[in-house]
Amino acid sequence: MKAINQNKLSLVWAVIGLLIGLAGAQYEHHLDSLRANELYEFVEGTGSLQYLAKGDSEQALLQLEQPVNFYGEKYEQIYINTNGILTFNVEFPEYLNQPFPLEYPSVAAFYSNVDTSNSNDDSSISLFVTRDAATLEKAQQLVRYAYADQTEFVAQQLIVASWRNVGYFNSKTDKLNTFQVALIADAQQTFVQFIYPDGGLNWLQGEAGEFGLPDIRAQAGFVAEDGRYYNLNGSGSENARFLSESTNLGVPGVWLYQVAQIQPGENVVLPNNAETRTESPALAQSCSGNGHQCDRHAQCYDKAEGYCCVCESGYYGNGRSCLANDLPMRVTGTLQGQLNNLPVDERAKLQSYVVTTDTRSYTTINPVQEEQAGLLRVVLPLLTTVGWLFAKPVKGAANGYQLTGGRYEHFSRIQYDSGEVLLVNQTFEGLNYWDQLSVKIQLYGEVPQVSPRVTLHLPDYTDEYRFVRPGELHSLQSHKLELVEEQRVLGFQLDQRIVYSSCLRDDDADPTDSRVMQKVSKIALDYSPTDEALRTSAVSKIGVDAESNACTDGSAQCGEHAVCMPYEDTYRCDCRHGYAAQQDENGSELCVDLDECALGTHVCDEHAFCSNNEGGFSCVCFEGFEGNGYRCLRNDTADNIEYASSTPATGAEEHEQEPQQPQSQLPGEHVDYQPGHEQTNVQHLDACYRCSPDADCFEGRCSCREGFTGDGYNCQHICGHDEVWEHGRCVPILLDEHELEPRCNILGDCTCPEGYDLSEDGRSCRYAGGYEMDNNEELVPCDVDANCHINARCSWFEHKLRHICNCNPGYSGDGYSCELIEDSCAIKPDICDAHATCDFNDALGKSECVCARGYTGDGYRCQLAPECESAEQCGEQAFCDAGVCLCQEGYERDLSDRCVPAGRCGAVYCGSNAMCKWDAEQAVQYCQCIDGYQGDALAGCVSRPTPCNVRNNCGIHAACEPTEDPANYSCQCIAGYRGDGYVCVEEQNCLNNPTLCDMNASCHSTNNGLVCVCNQGFYGNGSVCFERQQHDSGFLIVSQGVVIVRVPLNGRNVQPIKVASMAIGLDKDCVEGRVYWGDISAKKILSAKYDGTDGREFIATDIESPEGIAIDVISRRLYWTDSVKDTIEVASLDDPTLRAVIINKQLVNPRGIAVDPYREKLYWSDWDRSSPKIEMSDLDGTGRELLLGADAVTLPNSLVVLEHTGELCYADAGSKKVECIEAQSHQLRTISQNLSYPFGLTYTHDQFYWTDWTTKKLESVDSAGVRQQALQTPFFGSHKMYGMTSVEQHCPQYQSLCQINNGGCTDSRLCLVNRKAPSGKSCKCTSASSSCAVATPYALPEPVARE
Repeated sequence: MKAINQNKLSLVWAVIGLLIGLAGAQYEHHLDSLRANELYEFVEGTGSLQYLAKGDSEQALLQLEQPVNFYGEKYEQIYINTNGILTFNVEFPEYLNQPFPLEYPSVAAFYSNVDTSNSNDDSSISLFVTRDAATLEKAQQLVRYAYADQTEFVAQQLIVASWRNVGYFNSKTDKLNTFQVALIADAQQTFVQFIYPDGGLNWLQGEAGEFGLPDIRAQAGFVAEDGRYYNLNGSGSENARFLSESTNLGVPGVWLYQVAQIQPGENVVLPNNAETRTESPALAQSCSGNGHQCDRHAQCYDKAEGYCCVCESGYYGNGRSCLANDLPMRVTGTLQGQLNNLPVDERAKLQSYVVTTDTRSYTTINPVQEEQAGLLRVVLPLLTTVGWLFAKPVKGAANGYQLTGGRYEHFSRIQYDSGEVLLVNQTFEGLNYWDQLSVKIQLYGEVPQVSPRVTLHLPDYTDEYRFVRPGELHSLQSHKLELVEEQRVLGFQLDQRIVYSSCLRDDDADPTDSRVMQKVSKIALDYSPTDEALRTSAVSKIGVDAESNACTDGSAQCGEHAVCMPYEDTYRCDCRHGYAAQQDENGSELCVDLDECALGTHVCDEHAFCSNNEGGFSCVCFEGFEGNGYRCLRNDTADNIEYASSTPATGAEEHEQEPQQPQSQLPGEHVDYQPGHEQTNVQHLDACYRCSPDADCFEGRCSCREGFTGDGYNCQHICGHDEVWEHGRCVPILLDEHELEPRCNILGDCTCPEGYDLSEDGRSCRYAGGYEMDNNEELVPCDVDANCHINARCSWFEHKLRHICNCNPGYSGDGYSCELIEDSCAIKPDICDAHATCDFNDALGKSECVCARGYTGDGYRCQLAPECESAEQCGEQAFCDAGVCLCQEGYERDLSDRCVPAGRCGAVYCGSNAMCKWDAEQAVQYCQCIDGYQGDALAGCVSRPTPCNVRNNCGIHAACEPTEDPANYSCQCIAGYRGDGYVCVEEQNCLNNPTLCDMNASCHSTNNGLVCVCNQGFYGNGSVCFERQQHDSGFLIVSQGVVIVRVPLNGRNVQPIKVASMAIGLDKDCVEGRVYWGDISAKKILSAKYDGTDGREFIATDIESPEGIAIDVISRRLYWTDSVKDTIEVASLDDPTLRAVIINKQLVNPRGIAVDPYREKLYWSDWDRSSPKIEMSDLDGTGRELLLGADAVTLPNSLVVLEHTGELCYADAGSKKVECIEAQSHQLRTISQNLSYPFGLTYTHDQFYWTDWTTKKLESVDSAGVRQQALQTPFFGSHKMYGMTSVEQHCPQYQSLCQINNGGCTDSRLCLVNRKAPSGKSCKCTSASSSCAVATPYALPEPVARE
């Protein structure tokens, strides 16, 4: 019967083939004559042709003489962009990884991450417009043929864009694409023809970034200005590769659409000539006609009606969608509906991470407020449906993804024992553009009220699914949910129905009424109020039975000489007796034979030889002894004992015979002696086996090694538990990579003390750390789910290639549970913070870490102490609130940090006896002296005296003159004198007293009067000038971590100039010709000349992690960020003891820093993962404000200020961009994007340079955004580059109030420029200032008296 059906099927296909052949023959000559699948070529002299430059983000403009219509709009400009797209009236060179529609009107031929940076001469991107008659005729005939209503259409212009042999990002050329798009237009109508030549599409997406989402697969279609859009078949999916094989015109690889005239609300018009439809309906339902609908990792199989797709080996799915085995999966979803008459917070998003190797799923829903979290925790289907999808199949069963390919509907009804009913509908939509599984969840009904804080426990359970029919599953199961603290059980019944599209091949069995069981175990149901996150996890298996376990269901994979042992819900492989576990070079565990003889674990008699064999050992008595090897007696005492294998020897033979060999030696058996050895050697060897592992053996005598005591057979450690013997004494075990010598026995087997691992060469023991991190591999990465302990942080581990939780200093654990280290600091002083001491606590009876004065904390981690503890520490008119000094009501802080009557007026402070007023006409605030006072309202007002025309009280060299108000008179100094009219002194200026200026300065008239200005080649404040030295220039200085290198701008002759421990940030002082860098390992700021000579320590106290360095060469100040202390600090370049903390609040992880000495502004970046930002302030730390927040930056690294514009530019490793912002207008511009991992940044010679952690090069781009040739530098240190700076010939030559003699500030205060202050500067208190009540974070702690 089967053969008959096959014959009939063959006959049907023959008829279909004949019909297709006739149809094809009927129109073959016409389609061939159109040559629609041939690329258009430019004809010289018929128009204009232009080529794009090589790169990954180029564009070119075509100005049209005759506008083209597109979706009802007319356009005169067309841009061709590198990434396979034409845009109208706007350039679009950068690749955006987002699905259509884009925001610009466009025609996308094959919108993808094209990159021609490394392509050869065969690669090109071009755009031309032509009026060549033959070319226009060809296009015109194609339109007339495809559209029955366009028989009179006349093509007036043809615009053609071509991408030939183009590669993909990142500069890859192993696969190349070729495609073309043509706009065929007359005055009103426009048609678009896509041409994808046979074999022209070989890649669909660029390489994914290190941390980013994968590129969306190539998209093709149209986007109108009003938001309408149209996608070609397969756009954005794997099926985009079939654009060269499919068609809407009858010619493979050719597509034609009418895009104008298009009425509002309508979309593109497809060809309507019936002759273009040559495909039969029957062919469309076969592999030949529609096999491209299968996944690229699937095979297509025809059946009697239609076809089925089946995933290839190494992949799983339903054939339409196939996933690689063991590839982790992510699920993303939305929630909506009502729970207990409350709407579900639609902000809540579902994120699942599935570790397919062990089928454990981790699901997080957040943000979820506490009230709703208590309701959602009892909604079981949110947990189980993802587990069913990726359950581990056993015994040939199929999990949810193998059945559905991620596209199905899941309907659930939950009936609780207390009467509530909940309906849950889940629609799984398959993989989205970024290969994440997408789901929409709707909930309606009621659930029992459960506290979000109560511990929930759902025991392991088994579900049974029944196939109602192919494509439909049903399950009905009862469950018990335990509320631990409340000691009650919540019962409910779960009714589930799953509906999906099924495809059975002709030889597949009908699954109707068959059943399959799913086991769900290790279930966790948690809620974290801190981040408003509901978390669940579970392990799922499909195809189990009620009695099965991991050892019987086929999931266990134990190697040779191992046995499977059920262990919780999984299994473990235990080595058989006589074997031990050992890892091979790939990290796999093998069971290898134990040499019991060498290890001394045998039970042979002391008068017997031990011989090792596979899985065991044999015992043979020495000559002169008899027995079974386990017990041996001398011949003369063995008469009364019977043994199975014993050959008694005579007394004479005892001295003449060779040592007795084992009577039956197996092949490959190891024997621990050889014939011909003397009896004494045998006895010595046997005696050595009895030695302690911590002893040496010589001629049969055992003696304990150094560091041990005993008789040689039992050796004990001389040192205590926390100590080891080294160099003749007991030393404490250090919590670092301290190396020890291993203990080795006579066989060469070496061991290490507990907590140490043997090195690969077996010569040393290295500290192994406080805990193993392998268990973290079972958990979802903490960058996906913020699940670290409160005393832990989420860190990237390069060797694990993932983020892992890591306990903070002073705590131990696996990062998910961290406990305070209880070790005594008397033994391990390094556990204390750098700002703590180890003091003995009489009450506790042990030593503990205590933070130094000026710091607070638990001793393991100390931070700057609160600003105050009582009001007395805050000064007058102030009080202490939660450790912060606040001014009383009606008062505010002035520039000297004192509380004065409120007087801030706009951007300035009013002086004494002045008040702030509002000018309604000009809408500004201004300061004005109060009644009875006069003078400068900013500097301070003085009491108005009796008018001098009433009482002549003017001083010498003054006269009583009328004021602006003729009715009032005042005392005014006469010309050449200055003062208040009561005391007048002769004016001293550089014009009448040239000695005020340095001999290398000149007197200049400025807006501020006559001032001294240093001559060219000198620097200073004019009163004192220093000669400016000439230094080398025209190069970059780059940190490679442990080495500082000097890189010429041509990239040649790179030279290391200084060795460091771990240098991160750096900057140069062009005045002195020095480079300064922060060393986070040495905890210092150091400097050297440009050539590396004259190295000096700049600051070496009270500094932890100086990641950012910025130098104000005009005011001679160095600013730095400390990411451990969370501070921004400043010191004088001339006297580093003059240093101050200017910012110490609301910082989380300060990193990059830059100073603008011309505009007197300071900028810094903060790598706060939850709220990254870039801030700015005045140079003394006042006037702090947010410049860019979390909506604009992700991982802002280094900063640089452009001298000529004042823009702040920054490298963002999260957004992978270099951008600049104007601080006043907040106008933002992107310099370069789609970078790899930018870190350090500088600007010189009209070019930006940055260090890149991924490409490991010095990348560059000019100020117009054009990428330049990267510099490949040799690595002298680590294979990462950090901060960098550029050295130019130009060095700023301006004066500053703080430049010379510390600006005149006394009492060890530090002068910092602030134009808003009346004097133009602030004298900042330091720890050495006697008249300031400030914290002294770097003062040495006072000694603590001990009894």
